[in-house]
Amino acid sequence: MKTKKFKQEWFWAYLFIAPMVIGTICFGILPILYSIGLSLVRWDGLGEKTFVGLSNFAELIKNEKFIYEIRNTLIYTLAVVPITLLLSLGVANLLNKGLRATGFFRVIYFLPNIVMPVAAAMVWRWLLNSKFGVVNIVLKAMHLPAPNWISDPKYILVSLIIVSVWTGVGYNAIILLAGLQGISASLYESARLDGAKNHQIFWKITVPLLTPTLFFLLTMSIMNSMRMFDLVYTFIGNADQGGPIVDASRTVVFGIYEKAFRFMSMGSASAEAFVLFLMIAVVTVIQFKFQDKWVFYE
Repeated sequence: MKTKKFKQEWFWAYLFIAPMVIGTICFGILPILYSIGLSLVRWDGLGEKTFVGLSNFAELIKNEKFIYEIRNTLIYTLAVVPITLLLSLGVANLLNKGLRATGFFRVIYFLPNIVMPVAAAMVWRWLLNSKFGVVNIVLKAMHLPAPNWISDPKYILVSLIIVSVWTGVGYNAIILLAGLQGISASLYESARLDGAKNHQIFWKITVPLLTPTLFFLLTMSIMNSMRMFDLVYTFIGNADQGGPIVDASRTVVFGIYEKAFRFMSMGSASAEAFVLFLMIAVVTVIQFKFQDKWVFYE
């Protein structure tokens, strides 16, 4: 009787997790394996596939545009992730102080995440316009340099970083605020009774207890930054024109899109996608490997 009941419990357990397992296999594992297979062939999406081995990877390494994509992706990630996390931590800490209209400010900070990325990018294209953009109008009124944010190769990546930080601060701040509110008030009271200053409390109590939340946000932010595409595509407009603006802003995912849907080189696009997959996997493994050295779980 017990054996039958035990089998029934396992049956229902497997039944409930089956949709997730099937979805992961169909929409996660199988596409990855298919993409790896495509990276070993030359195919235009319509004709016959021709096996070329590692030729797609060899051509990718020699491609100058791929070097630009790796460089821009790394610069973008190294700039966006720490700036966003630091600003988010500051905003969350202010919201946690019990200021007036905290709920209103939560909504305001979270609004950029509700807006579609393409719509947000179009708004920022107008704001950063060199002739009639609000940003340059304000800079000129303050007698400061007003650069060509979008049409100058020196500033296009800076513009993308600014918009990405603006978009990401709200979501991260809300997550960090939830982490702050989970810290026991008795810890702060004990620290103050021992004579700890505000900055000591912040660095010795708040930040260590927030490290699990910071670790989650750091991991997700790096993954999202390395996969950034929609903002780049919207900002640079007609990618077919090429030129220094495109080279200064192209990312790895943009390169994958360009190879697959502009040049119809599915093998090269899959090879680059596999390289991006390896990059994200290596960074993620390193993060989990060293999390014990700085992440403190209660």
